[in-house]
Amino acid sequence: MNHVHRCALLAALLLGPLTATSALAADAPAAMDYQGPSFKRATLLVADIDRSLAIYRDILGFQGGEVNNSLPTSYSYEVFNLDPKATLRTSMLSAGPNQVRTLALFEIKGQPITTPQSPRPVAMVINAVNLPAVMEKIKAKGLTTIAPRPLKTPEGRTGTETAFIDPDGHLVVLYELTGP
Repeated sequence: MNHVHRCALLAALLLGPLTATSALAADAPAAMDYQGPSFKRATLLVADIDRSLAIYRDILGFQGGEVNNSLPTSYSYEVFNLDPKATLRTSMLSAGPNQVRTLALFEIKGQPITTPQSPRPVAMVINAVNLPAVMEKIKAKGLTTIAPRPLKTPEGRTGTETAFIDPDGHLVVLYELTGP
């Protein structure tokens, strides 16, 4: 039973069947009619998983971080073009209860990781909580940062955006909305 159906059942118990049917019908098109793609996760290849967890979990606030060894038969060897002699450890992180396992860290030992620096081909964009404090911690790690600037979204919300380069060369753009 999904969340919408549980809410409808609760509404039926508390408010009667007409309200439950209305609640279910109001949410049904969004939940049941969508046939498009669904983003699952970004995966970063890293040289030191503990160093990366200190940034993504401990500073940025992602949840989880249990580290597991991958089997030598993992599909990751094929899709990331890894040397079969390399070892792989993984950690899955969540961005909250509704964004489970949205960031994977894959530590590669026995093969160098190369990340193009110019132009940077990929960026992760993350909404930061308390952006000034986060950036102070990032700077304390000695990471390359890009100067903050004012942000105005297409919807007219305002805030600040900035960026940093993690130890493995990945570009991370952070933002925090502060205005309506």
